[in-house]
Amino acid sequence: MHPSAQTPHHAPSGLLVINVVEGSDISLPSGIKVPQIPQQFTTPHTSNTRGNRDSLQRKQCWWLPYVVLEFDKNEVLIDALGGEVHNPIWRYRAHFDVSRESDVSIQIYLRKATQTGQHTNDMGNDVFLGGIKIQPNFALVNKMQEKWYKLSGGTGNLHVQIVYKKDTANTPLTIDAFDLLKVIGKGSFGKVMQVRKRDTSRIYALKTIRKAHIVSRSEVNHTLAERTVLAQINNPFIVPLKFSFQSPEKLYLVLAFVNGGELFHHLQREGRFDEVRSRFYAAELLCALECLHDFNVVYRDLKPENILLDYTGHIALCDFGLCKLNMTESETTNTFCGTPEYLAPELLLGQGYTKTVDWWTLGVLLFEMLTGLPPYYDENTNEMYRKILQDELRFPDEVGTEARSLLMGLLTRDPSQRLGNNGAQYIKDHLFFASIDWRRLIQKKVQPPFKPSVESAIDTSNFDEEFTSEPPLDSVVEDSTLSETIQKQFAGFTYNPHENGVMSESLANSIGGL
Repeated sequence: MHPSAQTPHHAPSGLLVINVVEGSDISLPSGIKVPQIPQQFTTPHTSNTRGNRDSLQRKQCWWLPYVVLEFDKNEVLIDALGGEVHNPIWRYRAHFDVSRESDVSIQIYLRKATQTGQHTNDMGNDVFLGGIKIQPNFALVNKMQEKWYKLSGGTGNLHVQIVYKKDTANTPLTIDAFDLLKVIGKGSFGKVMQVRKRDTSRIYALKTIRKAHIVSRSEVNHTLAERTVLAQINNPFIVPLKFSFQSPEKLYLVLAFVNGGELFHHLQREGRFDEVRSRFYAAELLCALECLHDFNVVYRDLKPENILLDYTGHIALCDFGLCKLNMTESETTNTFCGTPEYLAPELLLGQGYTKTVDWWTLGVLLFEMLTGLPPYYDENTNEMYRKILQDELRFPDEVGTEARSLLMGLLTRDPSQRLGNNGAQYIKDHLFFASIDWRRLIQKKVQPPFKPSVESAIDTSNFDEEFTSEPPLDSVVEDSTLSETIQKQFAGFTYNPHENGVMSESLANSIGGL
């Protein structure tokens, strides 16, 4: 199995308490000047303030380095409490729900605004000063793990304390465990809300799905497929499932909240990406798709709207409603689904398709990132389908030689001749990716070429205002009493990783015939 395909190791239910204490001997990259200290801060704040009730002090220290703390795709932005640029003090304690073993990532940034002296809310492309990765020891319960860690990608050290606490209560989760903050998306069967878990204050995305809607549209299998995929897979570029639960009327999926915005949002704003940035996103997506394929899952719906960016600029693949499970190398399927601009020829022709359909969509996405439009785009859908099946692949002048070669391989109409038909490694070995260190990439040790502007864990500025302006309500479902037989279809949906591990094999197999 590839490094990109990992079955999550489940730690017992509990909390991971992380205290980011301070840094020492942190140096600035060449060409970056030490910020001018605002006059009122000539005496740095070094009191023994405990807890997190010091947000005003932190906001006033905007000119000091800040930290992005991440565990299992849950991210917290921590402003300094005091100290100085080379020796900042954070003293920030964060609590994380543990649903599986995962690394802790801590990265340090200096606001680019410090170079102009003007404090702004734009935190895109701030200056990276270094970071660390920690593998917590989940066998140590209620014992502090404390250490000074040497920074990677920069110079200096970071003082961190970690305590893992087991949860012995195993209380069933309900909607009452969350504060509803904002609507961040809507689909045909429900909506996605930004929520705060009351006991840990962690921010999540809560996807609500009305049972009656998916039953009436025969979408039960697709919905269970999404939950199965998310519970099984542990990959740094796939949004993880934290919990799932249900009421008589609804299903609830609790996912990590990734708030750097959709790739679509950034592509629309910028028109197109340069080759370096396009290559980086394509490489991380390739790792995510390879992981899914190793679990015999075909994604089928790759598009910029389904790709999120996290705080630091890494991608996170989401929306697994169209996934096809249990697809071995030889199996084909005929289900017609996906997004028109991204549909592969074999799908349009009803020939049945295999995992290689995902390599076609990766090619379409890379073409769109490099040029601003999918390769065969036309406002008339039927004309676009004709072009997908018949037209020659044409490139704008700005597309480089290696990129053209890769795109011609991925956008080969005959799936048996398509690049990647014999495995993802053949795509990785292409000259276009010659500069990518795949081992460092899957470990998230490659610094992204772009960092979104994100102010805090609850920042939704990278989401569509059409959704975020709507009141966040868990709406009452009228006249939706479902029979006992129908309710039984949802028997395996509730997911407490600590009580029942991943979804039972029988339930996974029962939805293999999507």
